[in-house]
This record gives sequence, C-alpha cells and structure tokens, in this order.
Amino acid sequence: MSHTQRTSLKAKVLLIIANTRWNGKRPFFILPHAALLLTALLKEDFDFAILDANGKNLIEEECQKQIGEKAPDIILLSGQATEYWMQYETVFRMAKSVAPEAKTIFGGVHPTVMPEEVMRDTNVDYAFLGHAEERVSDFIKLVLAGDIGRIASFSGVAWRDGNGKVQINPVKSYISQIKKLVDPDYSVLNIEPYLVRNTMEYQGNSSVRSVPVTTSYGCNFCATKTISGKGIAFRTVSSILKEMDMLVQRYEIKEVLFLDDLFLADRKRVVKLLNAIIEIYGFFSWKPSSVSAWHLDDDLLELMKKSGCKQITVSVESGSQRVLDEIIRKPLNLKIIPPIVKKCRELGIAIGANFVIGFPGETWQDIRESVACAEQMDFDVVHFHIATPLPKTELYETARKMGALPENFSFLNHGGFGFSQAFLTTDEFTPNELMILRAYEYDRINFATPEKEMRVAKLYGKTVEQMREHRKQTRRKLGVHFG
Repeated sequence: MSHTQRTSLKAKVLLIIANTRWNGKRPFFILPHAALLLTALLKEDFDFAILDANGKNLIEEECQKQIGEKAPDIILLSGQATEYWMQYETVFRMAKSVAPEAKTIFGGVHPTVMPEEVMRDTNVDYAFLGHAEERVSDFIKLVLAGDIGRIASFSGVAWRDGNGKVQINPVKSYISQIKKLVDPDYSVLNIEPYLVRNTMEYQGNSSVRSVPVTTSYGCNFCATKTISGKGIAFRTVSSILKEMDMLVQRYEIKEVLFLDDLFLADRKRVVKLLNAIIEIYGFFSWKPSSVSAWHLDDDLLELMKKSGCKQITVSVESGSQRVLDEIIRKPLNLKIIPPIVKKCRELGIAIGANFVIGFPGETWQDIRESVACAEQMDFDVVHFHIATPLPKTELYETARKMGALPENFSFLNHGGFGFSQAFLTTDEFTPNELMILRAYEYDRINFATPEKEMRVAKLYGKTVEQMREHRKQTRRKLGVHFG
C-alpha cells in the first residue's frame, strides 16, 4: 500500500531500539525510558509500534527484515548515548534499504549534542533536538505533510533545504519549562527482557524483577544543560506512585532503581514519596542511581532505610577539595562524607562512591588524593572513572583550548565512551597512566581483604569466583571491556 493510499488511515510510525551488542560493543540493558514516553505521546495520533532489537537481541539481518515487513511511514530512533553511534548508523542504513520512502527522524541525546555530525548521514532525514513533550507529534505531522515551510520555522530540528544543505534550528524550550510531564506508557513495549539483568553493571544489575523509574529530569553539572536546560523538572508524587503501582500489579516488580541525577533535590517531595512507599509497599526495595551527598542527613537516611533503600551511591568525584572547588565547581565539602558512611553502616545501607580522575588542570597529586580518599573513607565499593570529553560540555571546550586532546580526536572514531578510556594528555598525566592507575587502584582498594571481596561480590550480585575473573579482565584490559 502506497503512502497516498493510506491518507484515510493513521500513519504508521515505527520506533526502533538498536541492539547495543552490534559492532562488538558492550550490552546496555536498562529499560529504554524514551520508548515509554514516545508511546504516551504518539499512540493516539498514529499507528505506533516498537521494534526492540535490543530486548530481542536481533541480529542485523532479522532487524532489517522486520523493518521491511512493517512498512512504516515514519521511522524513529532515540539515541541516548553517543557511545553507540555505530548502532544508530546501522539502523538508518537498514531502514533506508528496505523502506526507502519512509522518513527517518533521529531524536535523543546523541543528535541533540551532535546535530552536525548526525546529519552527515544522508540516511537521516531529520534530527529532533531536545525534549519530545508537546513537540514530537506536531513535528511528525509536518513531516508526513511535507510542509517544509513550517518545518523551517520549527525550533529544535535539523533538516535539509531544497539545495540539500543542512539547516539547524536551535532549541528554544526545555523540559524544565513543560507544564505537565507525560507519564510513561508501558502498553506497547515488551519489558520482560529488561526485568532481571545479569550484567557487570554495578547499579543496573539486578537478580530480582526490577525496573528503573525516572522521577525528575535535569542536572546542574554536565551536558544535561544542553539537553534539558538549567532547571529541573519534577514529576509529581502521585504520578510516580501510579507508575510503581502498575509495575507491582502487572509485572510483579520487587525493586526500583530511581534513575535521577538529583533525586534528593526537592526534600519535601522525596519525603512525601518515601512515606507513601512505607505506607503502601512494606516489602519493597529500592536504590538510587546516584545521590547528592550534600542533601543527606541522619533523618533522611533513616527514612530512606525504613522505606526500603538498600544501597546508595555518592558521586564524590574528587578527593581533592581544590579540584572540587576550582575545577569541577561542585558544592561538596569532603568533611560531610565520613559521617554519611558511618550512618549508612549503622543502618545497613550499602554505600558506593564514584570518583573521576584526569580533569584538565588536575595535578598528579590531586589524583593521588582521590585514591587516598577512596581508600580511607571505607566505602563498600568505589569506582574510578576517567574524565571524558563529551560533546557540548565545558570539559570538552577546556580540553580543546588547552591542547589536551589528540590531533585526530573525534567523538565518532574511537572505541567508545565508557569512562574507562582516556584521551587527555597534560603536563601532569598521560592517557595510559590514568588507565593503569584506574584499573589497579580499583582492584587494590575494593578487594584488599577477603571480607571486602565478599562485600563487593554481593553488591554486584556475583560469586567471589566471578568477581575474580572480572578483576583479571579489568587488569588485563585496563577496564576497557568493549569496542
């Protein structure tokens, strides 16, 4: 059936979720939140479907075959991590080969921060920048109508004019300005493949039926300002509870990972949420992907424990107060960390910490202070990441201006972003030095005693033997286990 013959029917919109395992990359297996939001935004106006190559672990040939069978009018892809750019290009190449008349639209983080690079791929017809709420349905209708005049004035899109020249309309509004956030819709995506995740991802790993729930959007310290603006958009407590109740009733979920950058930023809201969880779900367990240490105190930690919190991770980032104050500009005083660790021990809440090494302007002594801090604080587990120059970040601009990047550096030509690969060279450190230190200090600190070894294995949901193999591979590959 041709496109013109479908005029009286709803247009067929197909969202494709790329298989993260393609091209030899590490599997990323967190439930794709963007798919749930797009379902809510599009299923009423269009004949909306999802082809989840990641959840089904489809090989490229099978994914391509299914695209052709579905014969969509519009093909969507949400690129949530620059690391998987090769997978995204693969999807668009397959899509155009079997559905050449379909219009392709690329949204998400990757095109938002790299629209110029994305539009070099001629298999991408449009890049959709920024948030989808209150915008994406209208844009798809303009694309279906071929209304180039209105597309040319639509904010936050990249497109080609009549001469084939790429035009980029800047984003003019952000998620923090949305009056009413849309609730995730689970009615189209099969989430079963994502519920039990046997991976080596410390926070995303789960041995029980578990899903991530996002309760807010935004962050003050990273590229999120480019994507979401400077503000934070909070979902209401009633909306979060409605989603959790559905997950418990329909999918028998036993655990939730709150996937927020600033979960604790609104104390009144989080206290209301945790009290409601206590009242409704006596059996529930949850953990946040990260918490801001300066929002924690004894009363809040006690409430978190009572409501089922079993584990937290604080992003200390640096054990040098100078680096925190002058380079990262993070409102964290290292003196508040030891009491938090002590309180977590008393309550039985496992506490992990993230450190980042290799910032431009950081000295080798600063880095050694971070390692010493990670050891002395006696966290249950510590992870070291390497400062990675992501697109549209202050880190990238600083590194570029000081000449710390390699001459051939590109966001699209290396093994990938996993915060284990180093790229920056300064008078104080080289990439190889950072990678060696990261891998070996992770091993030395976390596995110093049999008791620590067992503690870390439990947090990963692995046996001691499995962790020993993981440690071996980390040492031999310097933590770069993909690409």
